[in-house]
Amino acid sequence: MRRQGQFGYNSKNMNAKSKKDRNMTHEPALDGHILNIIQSHSIYEQSEIQEILEKRGYRIPQATLSRRLKKLNIAKVSGQYKSLEVFHGTLPVIKGIQVSALGLIVLHTHPGQANSIAYALDQKYVQPSSGKDSDHPRILGTIAGDDTILIIIESKSALEVTLDHLCADFPYLDRPKIPKI
Repeated sequence: MRRQGQFGYNSKNMNAKSKKDRNMTHEPALDGHILNIIQSHSIYEQSEIQEILEKRGYRIPQATLSRRLKKLNIAKVSGQYKSLEVFHGTLPVIKGIQVSALGLIVLHTHPGQANSIAYALDQKYVQPSSGKDSDHPRILGTIAGDDTILIIIESKSALEVTLDHLCADFPYLDRPKIPKI
């Protein structure tokens, strides 16, 4: 006969269940899934995050999800969940910025540092098409080499707003002049 705990539960089974639940909700990959969902979908309700997580094999209660969103610095902004802190830690220095007459933006970094900056820019500025507003830089994506980043914007008309955002994020940059065609 197994010994039961104070509340009549088999302590061996209870500990196994608690460990399984704890591992499931504290799993580091879960944070990555939540960030990915926020960045790749327009999310307006926590239940939408729960549904997508469940499809990915994670079933977590709303209270746990709410705590994880707070821990990840994700909040509702204008009715939609957003990551409030995209640039975790410090990013490498951008040595220079150039703009082509066609509206392409090129950033220059030290060797080996372009990928981390491009990743941070993608996470902060690349949005699903339904989440755009007129003050958003409308970056479609970035391409990073070893020390160079190409920023592709939606249209040349988005160039000024994009440069405003880049210069705000990296205030030490001199704003480039936009060449005429």
